[in-house]
Parts: sequence; C-alpha cells; structure tokens
Amino acid sequence: MDENTELTLIKNRPLERIFRNNIARVIDFLIINQQFNFTTAEISKSSEIPLRTVQRIIPQLVQNKIVIENKYKGKMKNYELNRNSKLVEILRLYSIETVNVFIEEALDEKRTRALISNSKLARIHPSTTVN
Repeated sequence: MDENTELTLIKNRPLERIFRNNIARVIDFLIINQQFNFTTAEISKSSEIPLRTVQRIIPQLVQNKIVIENKYKGKMKNYELNRNSKLVEILRLYSIETVNVFIEEALDEKRTRALISNSKLARIHPSTTVN
C-alpha cells in the first residue's frame, strides 16, 4: 500500500466508505465523538465539510432521530448523537466492528511485511551451518 492509498483509508470512516457522502461523514464523526456535543461550526471544522452543508444535513439527522438538538444560552444550539435510538446503536456497532477490521488488516499487513523483511535478511545473511 503506497502513501496516497494509506492516507485515503485513514480519511474514509466506516459509513463514509460505503455511502461516500457528507451525511455518512457527519454520522461517523458523531459516532467517534459520541460523548460530546458540537455546534454545526465545530462539526464542519472537524469533519472537513463546508458549514452550509453541515447546516443542511443536521436537520435531516434530527428529524430522523439520529441526532439530538440541545439549546444552550438561549440561541446556541449543540448537537449530539442520539444514544437512545436503536438505529444509532446499529450504526455505532457497525462502525466499531469496521474499525476493528481495519485495525486487524493493518496489523496483518504489518506482520506480513515483517516476515518478508526477515526472510530477505535471512537470504542475505545465511546462518552458519554446523559441520
């Protein structure tokens, strides 16, 4: 895997890998950071999605009960993942399992590279044999 592919895989979050859209990216961001509340500006900055796009996505997620809207200090709105939703639980479990698969694949690739590297070293520097 070259550097460009590796960077792409890091940025592709679990749901985004399937759906390849900004809604999936926002949901992935909220799942990864489910213990926090965020403004639309914070979601925009952290998920690298234009603010106006986030402002169009969030009401859809609130309407579908994936996200909860909280009001602070009058007008200030924060959003959080609706952890009481069965749909959110399924999405969260899928995301966790997918990340675990990514980690296992990366570890397997690292182990394979190490075996190949050690194999090459063994051919370059053969061990001495007993006569």
